[in-house]
Amino acid sequence: MLEEVRDLIHRCSSCSLAEVWFEEDGPDVYLNLNMVATEEDLERDHYLEYEGQTIETVKVQVAFCPYCGQKLTRGKEVVVPQFQHHNFGGKK
Repeated sequence: MLEEVRDLIHRCSSCSLAEVWFEEDGPDVYLNLNMVATEEDLERDHYLEYEGQTIETVKVQVAFCPYCGQKLTRGKEVVVPQFQHHNFGGKK
């Protein structure tokens, strides 16, 4: 499913190397980034359960792909910066 969403909006080779994808919400486009747990994270944070578990996610409104520069918004000249950050680990 994640791959389908990524491919519908923008295909960038840099995005395929990490948990990074783009999402449309009406005229707005958001860059989503996930940080996932490693073995070291599991040793430091007893709230985490397995490697690959999402620890943090950030969603940032963008007009261009930060990796290749392609314009992602259609006809929208002004982007009001906004973001969401979620921390799912025990350390806040």
